Amino acid sequence: MKHLGTCVIPSAPRNVVNGRRWLLGRLEPLLGAEHSACDDSVLLLSETLTNAIVHGTGNLVEVDAYVDTANVRIEVTDEGGGTVPHHRDDPRGEHGRGLPILSMLAKSWGFEQLDDGRLRVWFEVPHTVPPDTRATPPEDAPTPPRPRDGTHEASGLAANASAHSVDR
Repeated sequence: MKHLGTCVIPSAPRNVVNGRRWLLGRLEPLLGAEHSACDDSVLLLSETLTNAIVHGTGNLVEVDAYVDTANVRIEVTDEGGGTVPHHRDDPRGEHGRGLPILSMLAKSWGFEQLDDGRLRVWFEVPHTVPPDTRATPPEDAPTPPRPRDGTHEASGLAANASAHSVDR
């Protein structure tokens, strides 16, 4: 996996937008502005980063982005806190929808408590790299099939049942 960089974000809700902008700036040149993996990754970063800021301790949250030929992987690391990600079952509540969204859109996700007490939440979003538009096929060559644009074929809940079904 290629590391796209690390963004250190001050732990305040108003700074979530900075994480989204940073990630979009890393993914758009690779995948294209209209690629669904960009939108899904930015939305899921927003959810996990908000959880880290609201529920974690410390003054900073780190975001790392990686990409390989099939997936975007995002890791959000906070200073830890009193809880780990867990599902909140309150359909009328104003909060608690982040991890169900994560379960729907991510190919896989999880969390780990690091030896130093920090908590890392990670997720992977599938993608296909768009074709190279600089190369033009010969006029008599058949049109290649259009690559998948990162949309999901299987139900997100079924595909992620083994990863984690908890909300922080």
